[in-house]
Amino acid sequence: MSKQIKAYGLALYKKEKNKIKLLLCKSIKSESKWGFLKGVQLAKETAKQCAKREFREESGINVYIDDFEQYFEQKNKEKDIGLWLVNAKNIKNIDKYFFQDKLHDNYLSWENSKVKFFDLDNLPQFKKKQKELILNIKDFLESKNQPH
Repeated sequence: MSKQIKAYGLALYKKEKNKIKLLLCKSIKSESKWGFLKGVQLAKETAKQCAKREFREESGINVYIDDFEQYFEQKNKEKDIGLWLVNAKNIKNIDKYFFQDKLHDNYLSWENSKVKFFDLDNLPQFKKKQKELILNIKDFLESKNQPH
C-alpha cells in the first residue's frame, strides 16, 4: 500500500484598516482557481520544515518556524494538506516583496502565475482540494478579529 502524500505550507495573513487579507497563489496550470503556497514534504523533513521551505521557494520570503500560529489541515484522496497561519507583521521588511498586495515578479516561482493578498470578504475561486481549508481559516481569522 502506498503512503499518503503530504503537502505543507503557510497561510500568510495581514490586518489592514480592520480588514484581514490572505496571501494566495494561482498555479501556472490553473485558469482561474487559487490556493495556498505549499508543496510536498521531502523524506527527511518535518512538516514545519516543509512548510517553511515551500513558502520560501514559492515567494522568496523567509519565515521563522517560531512565527507559525494555528494549524489547519484538509485530508484528500491523493494528498493531505496542512497549513500554518503566519502573521505578516512578524516578517521583517515584508513590504519589499509586494506592490499593491501583489508579489513582485522577481520573487515569483516558476510554479505560479500570480501571488497576491485577497480581502477575506472578497476571496477568489478556490481549488476544491483546499476549499475546506479556506473556509476554516476564514472563520478562524474572522472570529479572532472580533472584539472580545
